[in-house]
Amino acid sequence: MTSKKKTLDTLKLLITDGCNLSCTYCVPEPRNKKMPRKKGLKHGEILRLLRALIPHGIVNLDFRGGEPLIKKWFFPVFEEVMRTQMFQRVSLMTNGVVLKDHAAALKDLGLNSLSVHVDSLNFEKYRRITRGDHLYRIHAGLQEAEKVGFEKIRLYVVVIKGLNHKEIIEFALLTKEHAYEVVFLEYVPYDADETNARRLDLHYPLAKVREDIDLFQKVLPAGEPDGKGGEVYRFEDGRGTIRFLRAVDGHICESCSRLMLTTEGLLGPCFLTEKYEDLKPLLVLKEGQEGPGVAAAIRQVLRWRPRKLPKQEKPFRLCNQLAFVDE
Repeated sequence: MTSKKKTLDTLKLLITDGCNLSCTYCVPEPRNKKMPRKKGLKHGEILRLLRALIPHGIVNLDFRGGEPLIKKWFFPVFEEVMRTQMFQRVSLMTNGVVLKDHAAALKDLGLNSLSVHVDSLNFEKYRRITRGDHLYRIHAGLQEAEKVGFEKIRLYVVVIKGLNHKEIIEFALLTKEHAYEVVFLEYVPYDADETNARRLDLHYPLAKVREDIDLFQKVLPAGEPDGKGGEVYRFEDGRGTIRFLRAVDGHICESCSRLMLTTEGLLGPCFLTEKYEDLKPLLVLKEGQEGPGVAAAIRQVLRWRPRKLPKQEKPFRLCNQLAFVDE
């Protein structure tokens, strides 16, 4: 028996596995040399696959990584997507390190919604987590994004006990100074058997996040639920909003409307299943003839979609939790 799913409408394009940070939870040992990258498709081939997916219900595109802005052909793909208005909504998730350099170009090309993942607002803690002294760059990037007129700026915070849970109030207070939406994402404590206990120790319940904020200053509902799996609130004197996005109870799987495409041409339901349909063979066909193959691949991928978050057989990168979120 399959559970009720939302209508398929969103593609998350994992544009690169490369990153300009070396976070301790993602890369346990410091990188001493350049990591080999997987050989991906050319940007023209990615665009062709995007065009082939649109007739099958995909109306939204989310650029994800790694860090999308360091991919050499990100802008050629992004510019074509925006120029041709291929999708109803396009979003970008970035760590913000090079945002200042690209904010104006992104806005000029038509991007209105910008999402930034940041683990800490404390310079020393950020340095320890990311092995990089880049927090000032994120501040500069956010300032530039506001300056060039981004209508919606979201800050995503995966709340991890012992890592950043004591900064919850600081993050929430940003919504008083700025028209940001600060999204607190519940950490998913699933991992390999031998590390499950340690990961569970890192879990900080979202109810406790809400309680911590309410003890400081009560937040008020900010409109009706929007179907994105999160409750939205605001301070009475706030400019922005605060979203609480729960994951552990499996709600995110139940409400999932997404597929994932890697730059190797692999189509899957999400990174948790590690099951993919390879779309590369379709590229040998004449453009416009991929329809039946794409439809068959989507049907197979939908069969793999989990009813709830599965237990993992090996550790997964904590930054991949951002693949759960809807923009």
